[in-house]
Amino acid sequence: MVLPESVNAVKTDIKVRVKFSKTGSLKFISHLDLNRTMQSAFLRSKLPVWYSEGFNPHPRVAFTPPLSVGVSSLTEFMDFKMVEEVEPETIVERLNASFPAGLRASLCYAPKAHFRDIKWSLYEIKFELSGNAPENIEEKTKAALSADEIFIEKYSKKGEPKIVNIAQGIRFCSSVLDGNVFTVNVKLSCDEMAFVNPKYIAEVLEKAMPECFAGAENEVCRMEVYLADGETLFA
Repeated sequence: MVLPESVNAVKTDIKVRVKFSKTGSLKFISHLDLNRTMQSAFLRSKLPVWYSEGFNPHPRVAFTPPLSVGVSSLTEFMDFKMVEEVEPETIVERLNASFPAGLRASLCYAPKAHFRDIKWSLYEIKFELSGNAPENIEEKTKAALSADEIFIEKYSKKGEPKIVNIAQGIRFCSSVLDGNVFTVNVKLSCDEMAFVNPKYIAEVLEKAMPECFAGAENEVCRMEVYLADGETLFA
């Protein structure tokens, strides 16, 4: 491994946060593969990134809460350290020149909040309906996702099933029908103790309206991430 000449030449602690998107075929890579992709991009970019010392030096990178494989995102963040000051625009430009198709940096700045402060994610879920939609599909969707009790089956780390009420972790935002494509925007809890996977939304809607959601294909994209109040954007 050939590292940039400036690696750890000066023991500085310049923290950097980069916002990026992950779309296209890159939505199918795991969180571990994303980390490896970033390590390679750092080398190609020749940015003065801080590397750990020892037998296997590498940048220490932190990310927003990981997504399930197959979920795209317009709002991903990563934190890392640099040993020299570089203009934010230059960092974005060099990373984009080093990223594979499907990754795109958009902003760079000094971190403010901690990743542990992220408690909500806004998702856009597009369904290709499997049957004719009822005239009141939007009202039924809002009712199904705003109920006081929304029970789904979760599995523990040991693989044991349990019934859980996820209603407190869902905030319905909007929905719109365009032909046979039905788009739902919903905020879901990404708190470690009350995490709601976007796949549960498909399960809830299939129970409410099986005539058009049973077997319906869907695409999920994370649009934004928020702090505990669900309104303040993470930065």
